Amino acid sequence: MQKYIQLAIEQKMLHAKIIAPKDMVFDIRALLKCHWGCENHDNQSFKCQKRNTTFEERLQMIKSYKNILLIHSNNGMDVSRAALEIERQAFLDGNHLAFAIRYCNLCKNCSVDDDKPCIQPLKVRPCEAIFGIDVYETAKRHNLPCYPLQHKDDVQNRYGFVCLS
Repeated sequence: MQKYIQLAIEQKMLHAKIIAPKDMVFDIRALLKCHWGCENHDNQSFKCQKRNTTFEERLQMIKSYKNILLIHSNNGMDVSRAALEIERQAFLDGNHLAFAIRYCNLCKNCSVDDDKPCIQPLKVRPCEAIFGIDVYETAKRHNLPCYPLQHKDDVQNRYGFVCLS
């Protein structure tokens, strides 16, 4: 697992930690807020589809992994790219079920948000909220910064997860 922590650091992550699913905070309210508090509330966005899975199935999926790599940066695009690269490397290493969880913001201007087809559909991964992951509480549990921004100029803290066997 140290290899993936190192890869995350090489990918400009500020922090990378291996945690277990039991070290994550799951809360149905994160999912419900996703449904009602997001601009894609109608669940029609390619980025937010549940792919015909239930909340319970998604929760069971995460809890089936032994290790989760928690990654942190101040740049959401960097987190998305790093999570995918780590997933790819883990797959090549024989971890064929490695899976990144991170809200997609790979493109500077999202074509889906402009009602056009996604230009990178094979790279889209589900966001944390669709799994009911409370990112704020999970980050706090691991002594990492995560709090609502108070001002436009505040530094953002972005997180992603890579599920590993």
